[in-house]
Amino acid sequence: KNECAYPSCDVVSLDMGCFRTTLYGVLSRMLKVGITGSFGAGKSTVALMLSRLGAAVIDVDVIVHEILESDQSIQRSISKAFGSGVMNVKGVDRKALGKIVFDDPDALEVLHGIIHPAIAREIGRRLKTFQQQGVGVVIIDAAILIEAGWLSLVDKLIVVKAKKDVQIRRVMARTGLTRADVQKRLSQQMPLKEKCKYADFLVGNSGPKSDTDIQVRKIWEKVSQK
Repeated sequence: KNECAYPSCDVVSLDMGCFRTTLYGVLSRMLKVGITGSFGAGKSTVALMLSRLGAAVIDVDVIVHEILESDQSIQRSISKAFGSGVMNVKGVDRKALGKIVFDDPDALEVLHGIIHPAIAREIGRRLKTFQQQGVGVVIIDAAILIEAGWLSLVDKLIVVKAKKDVQIRRVMARTGLTRADVQKRLSQQMPLKEKCKYADFLVGNSGPKSDTDIQVRKIWEKVSQK
């Protein structure tokens, strides 16, 4: 999936519209596996299962939290774009920001333009660290892995799927959002059927965790014997 003008060069490319960064030194022997899925599908559950089997995990949602709380440049850009009302003493107020961007697709695109480059740089930094540590399999857990143009970053892609009503119930229980709010956020994501077209592996996660675990172990057997 990775291309470079110099065949001997190991390259990972991140394409995000006008933003592009190329990372050197991430060797092909370290398998990079993306995990994605719609809101509430359970991708982080699958990532946790794989971590228990021996994979290292890069959780993009954690990276976003860290950036919004500590990156002052990003905070200034967000405050300028969306107003001081989205800020609090800890940095960016994610709930206040969410109310704006999930009601306005154009505002969401503006936010992505601000934070995606910083996310990509941090993913690259962590990949290089894992490579230096000799890690064999790294999971990149990202809800918008496809939409952000990061497919070129991974060697294999797992798409986690669940029935829509199951997704909605999970998100409502976890976040306190209303059904209408959850449905609105789901409508702004790439349809699950589209995501599945990119998958090397599919994991059904509507039922018991034991069923999901069986599927994950089968995938692990394949990716850990690369």
